[in-house]
Amino acid sequence: MDHHHHDHGTPDVGDSPSDAFCVGPGWVMMSGFQLAVGSTQPCVLFLFPGWVLDSEARYFAGCFGAFIIPVAIVVLQTARDAVVEKAASKEKGAGLLYDALAAFLFGLQMCLAYSVMLLTMLYEAVLFLCIIAGFVTSFFILRRIKRRSPVPEKSSLDGAPCCSPTEASQP
Repeated sequence: MDHHHHDHGTPDVGDSPSDAFCVGPGWVMMSGFQLAVGSTQPCVLFLFPGWVLDSEARYFAGCFGAFIIPVAIVVLQTARDAVVEKAASKEKGAGLLYDALAAFLFGLQMCLAYSVMLLTMLYEAVLFLCIIAGFVTSFFILRRIKRRSPVPEKSSLDGAPCCSPTEASQP
């Protein structure tokens, strides 16, 4: 049985240090905001061991991930709000399932939020800007969607015996 031994911990930094994308096995926290690109800059570790952003493709993937995670947080928040609103209109027994779903979505949202915190603590400037761009973009798109969707007007007289919509439809 032939076992090939490879050094899995060393990133591929090119033929010479001058053409390296970055150097090192992956840092988890830099000393102040800086770029993790360049032959003298340390590579960053993106959340998990082995996820070292040591090439252009991996760095781009890390930036994309740093953008998408905040988008997912905003989407989960919106979905959770919809579930909570739906639960409010249900009877107590039927609302239990909605409350459990809202709790699950909240837990998932918190996992992603802590991931964003850990990515921010890398102190890598471009990843941080991607995080902010993800939050800003998703918030902007959500606001545009909400602005375009018709909002049912609620009268201050709704629910009053004289003026409720069901009262008006009765003969």
